[in-house]
Amino acid sequence: MKSATKIALLAIAIAFTLKACDKPSYPENSILGTWRCFEEGSVSGYRQYNVSLDYNGTDSTMIKIYNFYNLGFEVETYATVSDTLIELIGTNTYNDFSGTGHIERDFSAIYWRFSYSGFSGSDPQVEAAFRRF
Repeated sequence: MKSATKIALLAIAIAFTLKACDKPSYPENSILGTWRCFEEGSVSGYRQYNVSLDYNGTDSTMIKIYNFYNLGFEVETYATVSDTLIELIGTNTYNDFSGTGHIERDFSAIYWRFSYSGFSGSDPQVEAAFRRF
Protein backbone atom coordinates (compact mmCIF):
# COMPACT_ATOMS: atom_id res chain seq x y z
CA MET A 1 0.00 0.00 0.00
CA LYS A 2 2.79 2.41 0.88
CA SER A 3 4.49 1.61 -2.45
CA ALA A 4 1.36 2.52 -4.42
CA THR A 5 1.07 5.83 -2.53
CA LYS A 6 4.69 6.68 -3.27
CA ILE A 7 4.22 5.91 -6.96
CA ALA A 8 1.07 8.04 -7.09
CA LEU A 9 2.81 10.96 -5.39
CA LEU A 10 5.78 10.60 -7.74
CA ALA A 11 3.47 10.61 -10.77
CA ILE A 12 1.73 13.76 -9.53
CA ALA A 13 5.08 15.48 -8.91
CA ILE A 14 6.28 14.58 -12.42
CA ALA A 15 3.03 15.87 -13.95
CA PHE A 16 3.40 19.22 -12.16
CA THR A 17 7.06 19.47 -13.18
CA LEU A 18 6.24 18.82 -16.84
CA LYS A 19 3.40 21.33 -16.75
CA ALA A 20 5.72 23.99 -15.28
CA CYS A 21 8.11 23.51 -18.22
CA ASP A 22 5.42 24.26 -20.82
CA LYS A 23 5.57 27.55 -22.67
CA PRO A 24 3.01 30.02 -21.37
CA SER A 25 -0.23 29.76 -23.26
CA TYR A 26 -2.03 32.83 -24.47
CA PRO A 27 -5.62 33.20 -25.57
CA GLU A 28 -6.21 31.89 -29.06
CA ASN A 29 -6.85 34.66 -31.60
CA SER A 30 -5.00 37.19 -29.50
CA ILE A 31 -2.02 39.51 -29.87
CA LEU A 32 -0.95 38.88 -26.27
CA GLY A 33 2.34 37.16 -25.59
CA THR A 34 5.91 37.12 -26.81
CA TRP A 35 6.83 38.00 -30.39
CA ARG A 36 10.03 38.21 -32.42
CA CYS A 37 10.54 41.67 -33.95
CA PHE A 38 12.26 42.09 -37.31
CA GLU A 39 12.96 45.80 -37.70
CA GLU A 40 14.57 48.14 -40.24
CA GLY A 41 15.11 51.77 -39.27
CA SER A 42 16.51 54.62 -41.32
CA VAL A 43 18.99 55.29 -38.50
CA SER A 44 19.10 52.07 -36.46
CA GLY A 45 19.41 49.73 -39.44
CA TYR A 46 18.29 46.11 -39.35
CA ARG A 47 17.90 44.24 -36.07
CA GLN A 48 15.97 41.45 -34.38
CA TYR A 49 14.79 41.22 -30.78
CA ASN A 50 11.91 39.99 -28.65
CA VAL A 51 8.91 42.02 -27.51
CA SER A 52 6.02 41.19 -25.22
CA LEU A 53 2.42 42.41 -25.49
CA ASP A 54 -0.08 42.53 -22.63
CA TYR A 55 -3.31 44.31 -21.81
CA ASN A 56 -3.03 47.65 -20.05
CA GLY A 57 -5.28 46.83 -17.11
CA THR A 58 -8.65 45.27 -17.81
CA ASP A 59 -9.34 47.24 -21.01
CA SER A 60 -8.79 44.97 -24.02
CA THR A 61 -8.55 48.00 -26.34
CA MET A 62 -5.42 49.24 -24.55
CA ILE A 63 -2.14 47.33 -24.66
CA LYS A 64 1.40 47.63 -23.32
CA ILE A 65 4.33 46.65 -25.50
CA TYR A 66 7.53 45.82 -23.64
CA ASN A 67 10.90 46.35 -25.35
CA PHE A 68 9.44 48.23 -28.34
CA TYR A 69 12.31 49.57 -30.49
CA ASN A 70 14.62 47.40 -28.37
CA LEU A 71 14.60 49.95 -25.51
CA GLY A 72 14.38 47.33 -22.76
CA PHE A 73 11.62 45.41 -21.04
CA GLU A 74 11.29 48.10 -18.37
CA VAL A 75 10.04 50.55 -21.04
CA GLU A 76 6.28 50.27 -21.58
CA THR A 77 4.89 51.56 -24.87
CA TYR A 78 1.14 52.14 -24.83
CA ALA A 79 -1.21 51.65 -27.75
CA THR A 80 -4.89 51.40 -28.59
CA VAL A 81 -6.34 48.50 -30.55
CA SER A 82 -9.34 48.78 -32.84
CA ASP A 83 -10.11 45.74 -34.98
CA THR A 84 -6.81 45.13 -36.83
CA LEU A 85 -5.31 48.59 -36.26
CA ILE A 86 -2.92 49.48 -33.43
CA GLU A 87 -2.09 53.14 -32.77
CA LEU A 88 0.93 54.07 -30.65
CA ILE A 89 0.01 56.64 -27.97
CA GLY A 90 2.94 56.98 -25.53
CA THR A 91 5.43 55.41 -23.14
CA ASN A 92 6.26 55.40 -19.44
CA THR A 93 9.53 57.27 -20.24
CA TYR A 94 10.68 60.29 -22.26
CA ASN A 95 10.88 58.13 -25.39
CA ASP A 96 8.18 58.92 -27.94
CA PHE A 97 6.68 56.98 -30.84
CA SER A 98 4.26 57.94 -33.55
CA GLY A 99 2.76 55.42 -35.93
CA THR A 100 0.54 52.41 -36.42
CA GLY A 101 0.55 48.65 -36.61
CA HIS A 102 -1.71 46.33 -38.59
CA ILE A 103 -2.63 42.90 -37.21
CA GLU A 104 -3.04 39.95 -39.58
CA ARG A 105 -6.55 38.50 -39.21
CA ASP A 106 -5.10 35.12 -38.20
CA PHE A 107 -2.90 36.83 -35.54
CA SER A 108 0.28 35.46 -37.16
CA ALA A 109 1.98 38.85 -37.59
CA ILE A 110 1.79 42.55 -36.82
CA TYR A 111 3.25 45.03 -39.34
CA TRP A 112 4.45 48.43 -38.12
CA ARG A 113 5.36 51.85 -39.54
CA PHE A 114 6.46 54.37 -36.95
CA SER A 115 8.94 57.06 -35.97
CA TYR A 116 10.97 57.32 -32.78
CA SER A 117 12.46 60.19 -30.79
CA GLY A 118 13.94 60.02 -27.33
CA PHE A 119 17.05 59.19 -25.32
CA SER A 120 18.62 57.21 -28.17
CA GLY A 121 18.20 60.08 -30.69
CA SER A 122 15.61 59.91 -33.42
CA ASP A 123 14.66 57.51 -36.20
CA PRO A 124 12.06 59.07 -38.50
CA GLN A 125 11.23 55.98 -40.59
CA VAL A 126 11.02 52.56 -39.03
CA GLU A 127 9.29 49.47 -40.42
CA ALA A 128 8.93 46.33 -38.37
CA ALA A 129 7.16 42.99 -38.30
CA PHE A 130 6.26 41.06 -35.16
CA ARG A 131 6.04 37.30 -35.71
CA ARG A 132 5.27 34.46 -33.31
CA PHE A 133 8.14 32.11 -32.57
